[in-house]
Amino acid sequence: MSVQPARHWSYLITGPLLAMLLIVFWIFDRQFLTPQATAVTRLLESPVLTFGLILAGAYISAFLSGDFDIRAPLTYEPLLFAFGGGLVMGCGAVLAAMSVHSVVLFNLAGIFNLTAFMATKGWIYAFCMIAGGFLGSRFFVYLTLKTADARKNFFIPRGLQEKKGQRIIFYAFAAIFLAMLAVKLSFARAALPQKHALAAAVLLLIAFGAITERGTVCMSSMLKEWFIARSSYVWKTVLFTIMCLAALYQLGLSAGWYQPAALETDVGNSRLLAIGSFLMGVGFIFADGCFIGSLWKAGQGNIVNWVGIYGMLLGIGVTRIVLPGVLPAQQVAAGWRIPGSLTAWLPAGIFLAVLWSLGMILFAVFRSRKYHY
Repeated sequence: MSVQPARHWSYLITGPLLAMLLIVFWIFDRQFLTPQATAVTRLLESPVLTFGLILAGAYISAFLSGDFDIRAPLTYEPLLFAFGGGLVMGCGAVLAAMSVHSVVLFNLAGIFNLTAFMATKGWIYAFCMIAGGFLGSRFFVYLTLKTADARKNFFIPRGLQEKKGQRIIFYAFAAIFLAMLAVKLSFARAALPQKHALAAAVLLLIAFGAITERGTVCMSSMLKEWFIARSSYVWKTVLFTIMCLAALYQLGLSAGWYQPAALETDVGNSRLLAIGSFLMGVGFIFADGCFIGSLWKAGQGNIVNWVGIYGMLLGIGVTRIVLPGVLPAQQVAAGWRIPGSLTAWLPAGIFLAVLWSLGMILFAVFRSRKYHY
């Protein structure tokens, strides 16, 4: 009996759920991820544990829906593309000052948080990232066609082709990861509230992986849809999540649930931000995943994305070592002042009305078929 593809959530489900999770994590971030909350920050500063928790959430979601399967490419070419794309996106993340650190979920979801919270940096990032995705998609198609005759088949061991072998391998890695996490938590010297915060961080990251996997949230997929497949399935999810997050954020401010986000007065080094965001867009295309998408796709068992994640982490590390002067150089360029918040140009209410009006118009205009990954 053939296995039917798993049905992923529509943007109408993913958007509100992911927006609520991001609001919760932002509140959590402000309360616990401070220099004094050392036990929590140390946990989230570890990419292995942080990424592992998101991967675990994606795997749980994929496994329960029957969508988990170790997928190895038929040729070597996608692995080379993924590694190179990961290096480029990692380098771009450092240049744009968008790389992963202690507030990891906030940075992974920068396209959502920064744009919805009216941060000018987020909109510059989005524009330049899309421009990079456009050029990257053209170059990707060109290289794919040019290397068609030189491709070599990729040997897939028999154990990886069988469901039983796949699950044994994954369970083994899952057991090692859980043991590492248990040791990390057990040695964390923290007061009881901090231990509660650690548990909350674990649950939030697992939930993030599960929701993004079911909603297929990925900038790479969105860009490939736009510029290669001429579709808009993931694009709807990204846009609707930003719309919901912006509405929830403004609602919370009006109700007095929290104080406004502390945004920078001016956008730091806008040139590096533009260059880095552009490189991230190019890298997303070749790595077949953004920071978010690479994690949940790897959680589904995609070998290409595991290679892309390794390239991304290597790109971040190498760029920080080779270009140490770039990191503290996020300063306002002389004669080129860009306000850090969109409120310098328009009130929050008008921004929200324009965002939702344009979103609803675009949903009505750009209709396309739904498909499965």
